[in-house]
Amino acid sequence: MEWGRAYDPYRHAEALGAEVVVSSAVTGWGDYRGGRIRVHPILNQAEARCTVAHEIVHHERRDDVLGYCGVHWLDTRLERRVHASASRRLIVVTELADALRWSDEPEEVAEALVVDVRTLCLRVVDLSRREFDELHKRLGTWERRALDDVRRSAARRLRSSRRAG
Repeated sequence: MEWGRAYDPYRHAEALGAEVVVSSAVTGWGDYRGGRIRVHPILNQAEARCTVAHEIVHHERRDDVLGYCGVHWLDTRLERRVHASASRRLIVVTELADALRWSDEPEEVAEALVVDVRTLCLRVVDLSRREFDELHKRLGTWERRALDDVRRSAARRLRSSRRAG
């Protein structure tokens, strides 16, 4: 399942029989109910792409029927898992390495990968040891940061963006 920039969530939604509509009635960036993915019209291309990919995972899991339980920490955990799955489809290690050769600024890396910064940070937090080793091998970097340091940095960025938004 190597997708990355080649992944077209709109085409994937169509193949799964899910309808994607733009609606200002959406609370937040998007939602999924009964085969319909709604995306807010204010989103830019990368944000909309990430939102549709996220909602596709909900569609595949049938979360509109089986997912949410009303317990905040469980629902938050479900959302985190869904976004992690979506980020793996949107960002592959080979393309991440290419983008990191070009820049180490999260905004620029996210733009090169056609994702939002939040999705980029979540993907970095979820890098496996094998993926992290592959990333370093592809980058050929002399100075190697520990995986835990990279994860902590990305997690701090996520927390600060959540407070600002």
